Amino acid sequence: MSIITQRGNLAEIVVAKLMERIDSGLYAPGEKIPSSAQLCEEFGVSRTVIREALTSLKVGGRVTTRQGAGVYVSDKDAKTLNFEISRIEDIRSAMQILELRLGVEIQSVALAASRRTPEALAEIARAYDNLENLVTEDAEVEARADFEFHLAIARATRNPHFPSFLEAVIESINFDLVLKHRQSARGYSTYLKKINKEHAAILAAITQGDAKAAKAALIVHLEESLHRYRTMLNEPTSSETED
Repeated sequence: MSIITQRGNLAEIVVAKLMERIDSGLYAPGEKIPSSAQLCEEFGVSRTVIREALTSLKVGGRVTTRQGAGVYVSDKDAKTLNFEISRIEDIRSAMQILELRLGVEIQSVALAASRRTPEALAEIARAYDNLENLVTEDAEVEARADFEFHLAIARATRNPHFPSFLEAVIESINFDLVLKHRQSARGYSTYLKKINKEHAAILAAITQGDAKAAKAALIVHLEESLHRYRTMLNEPTSSETED
C-alpha cells in the first residue's frame, strides 16, 4: 500500500520525503539509497515518478549517481547548487526553450556572419569581453552577460525580428542560462574557460564572415546542454531521434 496519502504532484511528494530522510540522517552522506524498484514498491508509485524525483535531487546536489552502482547521498561537505528545482517540468521547460533557441540562433549566426558591419562586430566583441572578464559569483549576472552576447549577434543580422524574439522570451532563456551556470558551480573555472572558448569560436566565425563555421560553432555551444537535459529526462538525443 502506498505511503503517499497527500494530494499533489507525486514526484514532488517523493522528493520531499527523500529529503526528510537525508536531512534527518536516515540516509547518511555517502550511503546508497534504496533502488528504484524498492522505492516504487515502498511509495506505491511508478518508475517514472521515482526517476523524476531522483533527477530533481541530483540537480539539487543532494544525491549523485555512480555508474553501475546506484544512487548515493552526496557528502555533507559537497558544495550544493543552491538552486531549488522541485518539479521535473522545470528541466523539461529549460530543454524546450533550448531546442527553440537552437533553431532560431542557427539562422541568426549565419545571417550575422553574412551581414555583419564593423559596428555590429564591435558590439559582439564588447559583449564577449564583458562576459570573459566578468568577476562575480552571481549566476543571474553571468546569465545576463551570456544573453547579451547572443543578443548582440541577433542584432548583427540586421533583421529586427531576431533580437525582438530573444527579448520576448528572455525570461525563459534566462531560466535555462541561470540553471546552466549554477549547475556548473563546482567546476566553475573550467566551465568558464570552456564557454568562453565556445563564444570565441562563434565570434571568430562571424568576424571572418564564415556562415557555415558560425552555425557549427553555435551547435557545439548549445547541443551539450540540450543533450544533458535529455539525459536527465531519459529522452532520446537528437541523433537517436533522427534514426
